[in-house]
Amino acid sequence: MIAARLGVSAVIAAALAMVPGWGGCFAQALSDPMQPPAFASPAGAGEQAWGGGLVLQSTLLSNGRRIAMIDGKPMKVGDRIGRARIMSIDPGAVTLREANTTRVLKLYPGVELTRPGAASAAASRKGAKEGAK
Repeated sequence: MIAARLGVSAVIAAALAMVPGWGGCFAQALSDPMQPPAFASPAGAGEQAWGGGLVLQSTLLSNGRRIAMIDGKPMKVGDRIGRARIMSIDPGAVTLREANTTRVLKLYPGVELTRPGAASAAASRKGAKEGAK
């Protein structure tokens, strides 16, 4: 009698909803919103990888603070990553030193960060020097 009122497809749907685990088969895996997107960390990022594939994810520079997020861990100048020590944290790079080897982890390999207007300031200084001759 219930099947006649609701319809066969509604009864089937209700029955399948009661089967344990059935509702989860259509669930999607959740991604971590704090992880960089796939295009931001290419597989062949040779400039980022060192000592087990360290990846610089972000830098935070404010009054008196310099923090780098490396492989999901906040790091400061002087902290150690394995046998390497963090020597400096800049807006787009972190310098590591191990024994006599210095390496730079770059936030965006192949991209050079400059201050806004730096190119025009350099051009105006060059023009001033040429005019002085």
